[in-house]
Amino acid sequence: MDGVSFPLIVVRQVWNHNLLKEFDLIRIAGMTHRMVAFDTEFPGVVFSPITIDKRELGKLPSFLNYNIIRDNVDATNIIQLGLALCDDKGFLPNFGTKYQYAWEFNFRDFDVYNDIQNPKSIELLKSQGINFDKNLKEGIDSADFAALMLKSGLLINHSAFTWVTFHGAYDIAHLMKILIRQPLPSDLMGFMNLVQYLFGKRLFDLKHMMKFCDGLYGGLETVANRLGVERLAGKSHQAGSDTLLTLQTFRKFLDVYFKEKNDEIQNQISHSHLSMYKKTLSIV
Repeated sequence: MDGVSFPLIVVRQVWNHNLLKEFDLIRIAGMTHRMVAFDTEFPGVVFSPITIDKRELGKLPSFLNYNIIRDNVDATNIIQLGLALCDDKGFLPNFGTKYQYAWEFNFRDFDVYNDIQNPKSIELLKSQGINFDKNLKEGIDSADFAALMLKSGLLINHSAFTWVTFHGAYDIAHLMKILIRQPLPSDLMGFMNLVQYLFGKRLFDLKHMMKFCDGLYGGLETVANRLGVERLAGKSHQAGSDTLLTLQTFRKFLDVYFKEKNDEIQNQISHSHLSMYKKTLSIV
């Protein structure tokens, strides 16, 4: 748009060789930037009920949807994770430079040649620039990521951070799986208890929240366009870029639909949202 100045944003690529350095920066950012968005890329949905039309999956009870998510996440390995933090004014960390930063972690866990996958999802990710061979050679072991993430101060610190996702059930489940280093909890209650332990009650899923707001529908790109939010770095289906767009879209959503918000209202929204998320847990 003519006359509009956008911030200079860099999505920092994280590999095995620079993992420690980047987490040092994340710990610094977390001291002042208390809203955190994340997104993942994974090998797609590999199991789904053959007797149920895909369009009807969202109508299943939450516990059945969770069973589908659990089985898919337990069977597959994460490919990327994006992370973006902002302060109370919406600014990303800049570390004293002219740029603002978000992160994209590239994992070695997924072997495109041998691991279970949805071929259509893999082709889409390839078309968006993900280099699976480079991930295998230079990527992060998720166990190393998990150890640093758990020490970063972002998790298990309920009062400090607000977490943001867009249609984030799979994203949360994949992050949880690599953090706990074991299969996901067997039932929905166990899953939600662990979600609350890791992320606290200030966990938002914009996809579910927008159901209560007139004029919003569709996927992340559609909602962002509807709210006038532009993608400022990377491509869709790249975890860092999608995370950044999720965070920016969520901030604009609050500005548009909660212009008169105050701390008390935000707290009420935050603390009620986790229970709403459980009730509306969906995979479509």
